[in-house]
Amino acid sequence: MTAERPRIDPGLLAELLEAAPGRVRRKLDAAPRAAEEWDWSSDGPVWTVGTGNETVTLTGPRITEASQAACTCLLAPRCLHLLSVAGLLAPTGDDDADGPEPGPEPERSEPPGEPAGDRAAGAVPPRDGEPGPPAPAGRPGGAGGPAAPAGRSGVAETARASGDPVADALTAPVGEDGDARAAAALAWAAGARTLAAGVRAAGSSQRSELLRAAATARAARLPRLAAACTAVAAGPRDHATPAFALAEYTAALTGLLDTSWRLGGGPEGPRPAPTLADVGIGRRSYTEVGSLRLYGLGCERVVTASGYAGVVTHAVSLAGGARLWRIGDVAPGGPDRAAAVYGAGIAFGRSALSHRDLGRSGMVAQRVAASADGRLSGGSATTAAVSAGCAWDEEPLAGLWGRPLADQVAAAVAAQAAPVHRTGDDLVFADLTVTGEAEGGTAVVEAATGAPLVLAPDGAQDLLRARNLLRLAAEPGLALRAVARPVPERPGFLVPVAVHAPGLPLPAAWKGRVNLSLDTLPSAGSAVPSRPRPTEPPGADPGLGALTRVLARIAEAGREAAPDGSALPARLRGHHLPTAADVLGEVVGAARERRRTATGESVVPPPDRLARAWLAATTYLGAAHRHLRVLAWAERVGGPHRPAA
Repeated sequence: MTAERPRIDPGLLAELLEAAPGRVRRKLDAAPRAAEEWDWSSDGPVWTVGTGNETVTLTGPRITEASQAACTCLLAPRCLHLLSVAGLLAPTGDDDADGPEPGPEPERSEPPGEPAGDRAAGAVPPRDGEPGPPAPAGRPGGAGGPAAPAGRSGVAETARASGDPVADALTAPVGEDGDARAAAALAWAAGARTLAAGVRAAGSSQRSELLRAAATARAARLPRLAAACTAVAAGPRDHATPAFALAEYTAALTGLLDTSWRLGGGPEGPRPAPTLADVGIGRRSYTEVGSLRLYGLGCERVVTASGYAGVVTHAVSLAGGARLWRIGDVAPGGPDRAAAVYGAGIAFGRSALSHRDLGRSGMVAQRVAASADGRLSGGSATTAAVSAGCAWDEEPLAGLWGRPLADQVAAAVAAQAAPVHRTGDDLVFADLTVTGEAEGGTAVVEAATGAPLVLAPDGAQDLLRARNLLRLAAEPGLALRAVARPVPERPGFLVPVAVHAPGLPLPAAWKGRVNLSLDTLPSAGSAVPSRPRPTEPPGADPGLGALTRVLARIAEAGREAAPDGSALPARLRGHHLPTAADVLGEVVGAARERRRTATGESVVPPPDRLARAWLAATTYLGAAHRHLRVLAWAERVGGPHRPAA
């Protein structure tokens, strides 16, 4: 499906599915993506879909009313043709938004979503006005910044009560709200029933329940919960196609159950107070943070799968402690837009600097507004003046590279595992030496501790960074000072954002720095030897793989897929994983629970206990995997073994 096709409101799609006759829904369940093979064409805002004998007509970029969707079939709007087309237009969670809302002034001040080659961990906060991706398995719900729903505290109010508004706003508690609790309860019920049935058996009826929950969550201004519901609702449609990934679906279902539970849904009992991060981003709020003396650190190309592109510049302020910020320009467009934006003037404080210049110099800005996750947006009152930058090997910036690399990596891996983090928390500052080996667009380097590491591109589409890394690999012995992002699931792999390479013949305007996803290094003039990269540490998976498969199997096939007997719990205890055995035992017990009615019949109880036990197990599993990743990274970089933060 192309990006230009319209989107349908989840609530409207739920109404259409609920109104359809049972025989139509059964046909839809048998071929949920049949409309992909039909003839789609557009004439401005009007789309027509030829089904062979009938024609479906769609009007407008977003279908919010039944009058915007029509079919020549006599059964319309309850016909299979319209429902098949509408089912493909439903949001999928990562694009379920009403559209971005600017900060203090209508300008593009957009930090990135994910750089090219999006990582499912959701480490980088989402676009303005867009709900975050579903939380990874085992993590609380939450999104990249606060919303200001009715009856809840906004960022500005939270900031006034906090000594460090940008650092604290994401974890600040929010007030109780009856509509939010009702939406959370509806989402929990829909998610629990979907889990009990399994995505394989969940059809259009279950999907309509999830979409109804998404519409209710959106009305209650809970964008993260709405995104989680729509992400899970895509599972029944896609599970029989190559587009379906069971691991991603399991993570989305975990995010739905966890977020709804934190917001007041599910069984009664003690639970943490909901925070602004649990609510998610609906309409991004900014609060004034005063004056900032910014030092540019580097720029990064942004190209998202949802059709956005541009550049983000990372900067740091040092007054009161080092804090990273970002100034960006990301808007609808293709990869070519990033190159154009890189050399264009930034829309911040009426400054004449480009992103290319700001990443290598500095700025003094007054009356600056910032979001809770560290995005800067220059309002009409913001003024900025160019100031001298600072070399990375000189104070005050040299101190950023003084922290032990093992400690930095542990904090960055923990930040990337969280549903949201402040900008810059996922970055590390490392001193490296190129060893001259390269393979597949990577460069092998050695850290100051002597640990072998790999600099790698951020996905298969990150071609310029891959070419630049091969160029660096042709300079064995070259000393680099890098700003990079560790890849949690690949210990020893770093995705570099920018490097300081004084030993390379670079243009004077670059000041010895290279933004690897935007600048093009001159050719080395010789071939780069391709040798095997350092071996990765063996995966430490003492039985957790079996637990992962069991939980995923239940998400796919429902409660009937729970294993019987005690063989697996006994094996987990043999691997010294008693907690894993306990949570699995709770899941199996809840899945196989039966109750007797007053007439003596054996019936399946409501799915609340199963959902709560399954959520506890995925939470444990996520925490265990994060712990093992930090240990593997610590082993790689030569630091002490430490638990995940």
